Amino acid sequence: MKKIFTAAVIAVAALLFPTAVKSQLIVYGKPDKFFETQVHLLAGGSYVTENYKSCFPAVSDVNNSMGFAWGVGFRAKFNLTSFVGLGTELNYLRNSGKLDLAVTQEGEANVSNVFIKNNYRTFNVPIFASFTFNLAPRVKWNADGGIFMSFGIGGKQKATIYNAKVNELGQLVTNISHPTADYYKSDRGFINSYRDFDMGLHLGTGLTFMNKISLGVRCQFGFRNVAMGTSAAIKTPNSHNVNVMATAGYIF
Repeated sequence: MKKIFTAAVIAVAALLFPTAVKSQLIVYGKPDKFFETQVHLLAGGSYVTENYKSCFPAVSDVNNSMGFAWGVGFRAKFNLTSFVGLGTELNYLRNSGKLDLAVTQEGEANVSNVFIKNNYRTFNVPIFASFTFNLAPRVKWNADGGIFMSFGIGGKQKATIYNAKVNELGQLVTNISHPTADYYKSDRGFINSYRDFDMGLHLGTGLTFMNKISLGVRCQFGFRNVAMGTSAAIKTPNSHNVNVMATAGYIF
């Protein structure tokens, strides 16, 4: 697999290198278009960090997995020069995530296994500086860096709880419950719900072909602790949003 990947990289480099030599990698002159718009699709994964085990001694065996995320968006960029631009986007994203854990009560023969599915929707607004490099006459590479803001607009937290305990007769008694709660600002969330606003670091890169087709990837790391404790919570955990997505777009 490594040999195939290396061969592919060498082949692409061999195709691009002759034209890249003829093209000036960085051009500071007047851009072809001052204002540029784009529509795009996004697909990838969303992840919410947690520190449940350090906050709650009764919690163990935490398995937190990245969920599928997708969306659509619109991008606008002001090209100050052929090299430097300022851009922003408005993206509608649907995110998901799964979490399972075990809860044990010290001194009691009682174990709960909890399986949580989160689905939530956001408007995602990155604001960034964009730097464009000419790899070939009809191939450009961009590197973006800035901040993003995320506005939660809805979502659900669905839990399945298997509770097993030994009664006074030494019998194992099991019980299953299916509590649900709103994802944002709910007092009924399991351990916690989440704040509906976040902001953080936005990083992206991509290739543009023929000034029309764009393919890219981006990562976003939230700065805020988005965990929101319920009224019954003793502690509020620490959680941060992480998004990793690929994009495919059309430039007008």
